[in-house]
Amino acid sequence: MPEPTDAAARHIPVLLAEVVEHLRPAPGRRVLDCTLGLGGHSEALLAGGATVHGVDRDAQARALATARLAPFGSRFSVRAGTFADAMEALVREGERFDGVLADLGVSSMQLDDDNRGFSIRSAAQADMRMGDGCPRSALELIDALGQDELADIIYQYGEERLSRRIAAALKRGRTEGRLHTGAELAEEIRRVVPGHHQRHPAGRTFQALRIAVNDELGQLDRLLAALPALLAPGGRAVVISFHSLEDRAVKTDFRDRREAGTYADAARRVITAGAAELSANPRSTPAKLRWAERAGAHP
Repeated sequence: MPEPTDAAARHIPVLLAEVVEHLRPAPGRRVLDCTLGLGGHSEALLAGGATVHGVDRDAQARALATARLAPFGSRFSVRAGTFADAMEALVREGERFDGVLADLGVSSMQLDDDNRGFSIRSAAQADMRMGDGCPRSALELIDALGQDELADIIYQYGEERLSRRIAAALKRGRTEGRLHTGAELAEEIRRVVPGHHQRHPAGRTFQALRIAVNDELGQLDRLLAALPALLAPGGRAVVISFHSLEDRAVKTDFRDRREAGTYADAARRVITAGAAELSANPRSTPAKLRWAERAGAHP
């Protein structure tokens, strides 16, 4: 089993205090961390006395988190695969949990690994796969899609109004054999997007490609559908999202299920990082937390 690395030590889980507050870890309570990552949230939940079952599609993350959480012994277990596959399997197995956590999006470890190609500065091939269950890299996706299909993905998942211009540039660059790395894709996008920008103009397109490669919104839809069956009466779900498409889906699902009586309560307002966390961890800036509580008596 590998020793925890500097990446695990540096990792700062977002909205940690809020996660602990809403999931209420205690001896005898079972929590599903369906986006285990480097184990920062799970560590706090285990320290609070809970038993935690972690899920991650990334083999490296699973190994590092397992090493980090080894001191908690049999109170921690881990499962490989996407969280949607794992949750649906757990429903079929009849499992119930007092808490379920989903911290969506790409992990800090993956962002910081240049070989993954997530970054607009990456010198590696633009792969963007988070782990298991991703048949095509970002480059393979660009090559496989028609120009209009690619433009639709960039518009829908990146909310990029210049999607057709960007799609045409990416298809042309790939056909000419010029675009391979994340940095090359980003520079091509910068070249065709006019004006000065506070943020790099490739950011929205990179988000869209990553979402498509990893089927992030499809995974989220399946997660939201499985949650009611996985939560014990009185159990809490906490979902942290990082862009408006995710947050909108979570907000709508939690509201509709609260109104239907499936959830006894759900957050009326989104929870975001406070000033101290924003200063210590700028990556918490876009994080939005919402929670819901399953109808029924508290366990």
